[in-house]
Amino acid sequence: MRKNIAAMVVVATGGVFMAGSAAATCLNFDSVKTERPYSLSITDVTLNGTCQFVTESTAQGFIDTLRTTSLSRWFTGANTNTDQITAEASFNSLFVTLKFDTQGGTHLKFQIPSLNIAKDFTGQTRDESIDMLEDYLKKENVIGDIMNYQAKNSPFSPITGEGGLIPSALGSDFGSSITDVATNVAAPAALAKEASLDGKTSNLMGVGASYSSTKINSTTVKSINLPLSYTFRNDIDPRRQLVLQLPITYIDTGGAKTVHAGFGVAYRFPMSDNWTLTPNVKYSVVGSEDLASVASLYSASIGSAYIIPFQGFDLAIGNMLGIYKTGKFSAGDYSFNPSVTTTGMRNGIMLLQPVTVKGTKMSLEYSLIDTRYFGDKPFADNSQEIGITLGTNKSAFSARSFLRAGLGYATSKNGDTWKINFGYWF
Repeated sequence: MRKNIAAMVVVATGGVFMAGSAAATCLNFDSVKTERPYSLSITDVTLNGTCQFVTESTAQGFIDTLRTTSLSRWFTGANTNTDQITAEASFNSLFVTLKFDTQGGTHLKFQIPSLNIAKDFTGQTRDESIDMLEDYLKKENVIGDIMNYQAKNSPFSPITGEGGLIPSALGSDFGSSITDVATNVAAPAALAKEASLDGKTSNLMGVGASYSSTKINSTTVKSINLPLSYTFRNDIDPRRQLVLQLPITYIDTGGAKTVHAGFGVAYRFPMSDNWTLTPNVKYSVVGSEDLASVASLYSASIGSAYIIPFQGFDLAIGNMLGIYKTGKFSAGDYSFNPSVTTTGMRNGIMLLQPVTVKGTKMSLEYSLIDTRYFGDKPFADNSQEIGITLGTNKSAFSARSFLRAGLGYATSKNGDTWKINFGYWF
């Protein structure tokens, strides 16, 4: 973990460098800051300004590149223990520089211009100076400041990036309000009461799986989500439902691994035969050793679902507003708070069409959803998506089990995302 924290900062250099030679720098930051999470330009000033461009998939690999034994592999004929070395790097779009600026010296200059950070470290060796940098990062909240910057400027942020903690929490909240439900959240009271009198409205265990893939420039972000839930349905009115949620998500960002999970509680209040409100609260955590990130998240939202019946189909209108605030989370000797607070709003329409498949009554659903953020906006502050799902008739309150499967496509500043999902309640 010690090296990972240092890696995070060194990588946090946020610039990518183009390979070249005889140059003071080979970095074109604007063109590469969203290409890959980890990129590094290293210049040996003593060796005629020779420059090397290096990319790594993890923070650990990135920091190891900066140690003298690794630097020697990149500069033939150089003495990286004594040469003047300048390093500029890109860590999730944050630009950082590190310099051993004196011939034969161990003095290390560390700068993050965007955060107004400038520190000097002098050890007995250059590797020891990097260790001192690590200790500085360990004791201060610099990592929290770095994560805050990335949350607003990087498509790879574990907090706000593709598949990240906040987008996943927001999607889960909206799903519990309208899309990811076994039965209609808004339905005539008489229909629900009939099923209740027949004693056919047992509680439901929910399991599911979804997979998404997003191409962000030259980096592919893959996400696997396992939403688990348990729904208590009211004996008198099964439209009233208490839902316990346990979403678990795994993300692969060009080889860097991230995991986040949460626990949430939602309650569906039928306001009328056509309208239901669903408040939702959740606590979540995210951790990524590869991206040197750890944080917790508190969230609260209110969702609304209004269903308009037509001849042959229903039209559902879904609206949701939520507040998402990160908190401090400790792991071992490290404790950081990115201090990110954002408001998310999701609005969508869904057409529900009853169909018959091989003699079985089912429901085909078409959805169009718009997502927007306010406050501490992420790099992609809005997205639009369409989807289609096929599953059990949601009006069948007395059914013993419910099944749904679907496909989705979303577009945002991050790029295009393709999704596949499956849900089963029993």
